[in-house]
Amino acid sequence: MGDTRGTDPIVVEPQSQEQVGDSTGRKPRRRFLRVVRWICVSVLAIVVGAVAISTINHRWQTPRDKQAIEALIGPSHRYVEVDGHRMSVAIQGSGPRTIVLMPGLGTPEPILDFAPLARRLAEANTVVTVENFGLGLSDGTDAPRTSEAIVDETRSALSALGLNGPYVLMPHSLSGLYAMWWVTNHPDEVAAVVGVDDERYTSELAEGAPEWPGWMSTVTALGGVRDLIYLDMNTDYLGLAADYRESLGDAAEYTPEQQELYLRSYSWVLNSTMLAETAHEAENVRGVEGATLPPTMPAMSILASSSLTADPEWESSHRAAITNPSIQRVEILDGHHYLFHANASEIADMTQQFLDEYLQPR
Repeated sequence: MGDTRGTDPIVVEPQSQEQVGDSTGRKPRRRFLRVVRWICVSVLAIVVGAVAISTINHRWQTPRDKQAIEALIGPSHRYVEVDGHRMSVAIQGSGPRTIVLMPGLGTPEPILDFAPLARRLAEANTVVTVENFGLGLSDGTDAPRTSEAIVDETRSALSALGLNGPYVLMPHSLSGLYAMWWVTNHPDEVAAVVGVDDERYTSELAEGAPEWPGWMSTVTALGGVRDLIYLDMNTDYLGLAADYRESLGDAAEYTPEQQELYLRSYSWVLNSTMLAETAHEAENVRGVEGATLPPTMPAMSILASSSLTADPEWESSHRAAITNPSIQRVEILDGHHYLFHANASEIADMTQQFLDEYLQPR
């Protein structure tokens, strides 16, 4: 027999109740953690997949929407090159005066937006609708969105079209700031100003914060805004579609196709260029503080009654710019901020009568 004196017997100690509980408890915990990980991975995969589908759809649909808008605008539409980028414009009529329609902040498709008003004004004038960079069918730009830059871009576009001043500026909303900057710095290029609920200096606007955060440009690029607009058109989830339809009033000026394409164009308007313009608004407002109209320049501001309620300084800010009441005035119409949607005929008539009275054609 072998010698076993140098080996120790193997002793198996029985597991305590607590150890047995720990061992059996680990299995359900591991199973639970695996389920949680599986759920997290699945949710992440769904989100990534949804974003990918949204982005692909947006990149596929946007050029098709823009082509449909170009076809709808027709032969009046063209592109001009400004600072190496394409700017979208529409030119109508051949009258002796050149009226420049200037859009408000974030107007998704200015040419469609102004169409009924432009059509009426073009009966006796040359009418140019300019889509600032970042709006409508125009390219974006990295240039600062100051009043000076935006006015210079508009001037370049008009020059490229072979249209020389002096012009009748017809700004809406935020473009009122650009019109005042133009009048102040290049008065010889401006024959008259007819504002449509155009913006001026008010203390509220001078201190305002941007309406949209900068990261919305990423949401836009990924197709998120397109998805929200589609939802909004069917449910009024955001209120954009409802607000637009309210602004139309009872007017039958816009066909269903125009309305749908206008709303679809919100899908790309919250881009980095437009959001930069939003971020510069307060600075641009402060830039026209105290600005007044030259005493020899005919000017009329047609204000929406709703804006007078929204900003108590709205009317007084326009009256403060008047230096010659015999040729400068403020008129108030009952209606929405986008006054020309439902009142295109009345605004066109008021404008034509004013210009015929105070501005002799060249």
